Order: sequence, then structure tokens, then C-alpha cells
Amino acid sequence: MAKTYALQTYAYSQAQFNNISHSLLFADSCFPHSAGADDAGVVTLVVTSNVESTPTTLTNTYRVLADDSQSETAIDISTGKFVDGNVITGIAPLAEIQSDVRNFVTYVINGSDLLMYVGVCNSTQSQDYTPALVSNSRVNLMLSPSQLSSLKLA
Repeated sequence: MAKTYALQTYAYSQAQFNNISHSLLFADSCFPHSAGADDAGVVTLVVTSNVESTPTTLTNTYRVLADDSQSETAIDISTGKFVDGNVITGIAPLAEIQSDVRNFVTYVINGSDLLMYVGVCNSTQSQDYTPALVSNSRVNLMLSPSQLSSLKLA
């Protein structure tokens, strides 16, 4: 029940990122691939996940490496409000990630000041405070702890 794929780090639109974000967020393994001389400047992640990705529009940046031919879990939920403790994945500059996310890991998008990241929201959006990731309309996907527990992935 797992698929391994190569994903080029790229400044995806929200619609494109939605196709892979759950898979990236729940990855069993995610590591950068060392590019060869013909791919100089391209950063690729090798992702293994039991959560399905549907990258129908990402033909140039997504390639299946292995699939056990069993159905992966499909997830189609997110939460709109930025709340402390939500898990989050997205694309943003490092300064915004550092100010709004804790326990994060980032992946370089070559030729850009943006990074792909996975982490945990460290603040709550309120009438008096709007996280930079929200005010700058950054590409992201968030799930609350209650949504995570309802998925029963572990």
C-alpha cells in the first residue's frame, strides 16, 4: 500500500500542490535525490507514501518510481484556519516558515527564494494576529489534530 515517486521541488500553484500535498505530509520517507550532470540545478525529492497523490497535471515534475499495485489511502480534507498545533505543508520563504512553523523540514526550490516545507503551526490566527503565511497567501495545506486522529493512519 505504498507508492514511491520522484517529485521536483517547484513553486507549485495551490491547485497543483493540492494534488501532492497529502502524500507529502504523510510520507513514510522523503529525501532529496542527488541530480546527475544532465539534471544540474534540479532538486528532486524521492517520496514514499501510503497516501495517494493525483498528479495528473504535473507530468514534468512528478514520476512514479515504484508502486506496489495496491490502492493507497485517498485523503481530501484540510482546514482553513491557521491554528497552533495543526500540521502544515506548503511553499514559502524561509523567514515566513521560521516565524509561523515549528519542527519543520525544508526542501530547496532551485532558482527561487521559496522552499517546500512540512511542519507544525506555532501560532493561531486571530482578529489581532495574522501569520505571514496567511497574509501573503502562500500555498499550503493544514490538518488539525482532530482531523489527523480521524484518519487512523497510524
